Amino acid sequence: MERIVQFDSGGLLLHGILHEPDEGCDRCILVCDPFAEEKKCAHRPLVDIARALCAGGYTVLRFDYRGCGNSPGDFVDYGPSDWEEDIRRATVFLRAESGRAWIGLAGLRLGATLALRVATSMADIAAVILWEPILDGQTYVRQNLRRSMIKAMLTDGQKFDADAVAQKHRSEVVDFDGYEISARAMGELQALKPPEALFPGQALVLNIGPRDEPHPDMTRLAEALPAGSALGIRLEPFWNRIGLVDIRALADLTLGWLGSCPPDGGEQA
Repeated sequence: MERIVQFDSGGLLLHGILHEPDEGCDRCILVCDPFAEEKKCAHRPLVDIARALCAGGYTVLRFDYRGCGNSPGDFVDYGPSDWEEDIRRATVFLRAESGRAWIGLAGLRLGATLALRVATSMADIAAVILWEPILDGQTYVRQNLRRSMIKAMLTDGQKFDADAVAQKHRSEVVDFDGYEISARAMGELQALKPPEALFPGQALVLNIGPRDEPHPDMTRLAEALPAGSALGIRLEPFWNRIGLVDIRALADLTLGWLGSCPPDGGEQA
């Protein structure tokens, strides 16, 4: 069953969808979205993954950060630090609503990095699943601004003015690949990186790309975590694609890894 839910975060009632299995295990998963254009492209695949996890017996919560999707607030007013707090509040809500103690955070791209940061700051998160996390905020921002520049070239044609576009990237309100964000949010995105403190629970770092083997940077992140493991999966970067992508392999791999996690946070099977 899927039902619309609301919970408070920062004085706003955020919008969520709770997926509840007819029968299942005593575990819950909170899905943490990526950002901006990546969220738009990944929306349907993440719905499919949530439904696959629910079919596997997990209670799953998807939700919109403040200022995003169906949640209230203006997008330009918020940034990663606000959305980290939204993840914390969503975790508390999910535990209370489900009555289950075992909570895992599963995030894609920006959502993965935020999920790891939140899990490190909370004592009661059992596991994290990091689908293609952002490891360096400077690189992430640079790639998005470059994409914004290319779009402007294609749209403006001979009227394209590189200096004018670059000036927009330095304004108080920045055009972030078609999304207006504040200078504060831009600074937080540029400073983004995995936390220095170590998350002690089970952690999967999943590299999604053209190879079966994880990138060395992903492996290093996993090796830095006490109970981390890195895997690779050959799959299109669906957060950058328009159109449907078959994510059954990603859902199956995630379910398989979750099934090997011990109920008490001990050694993985």
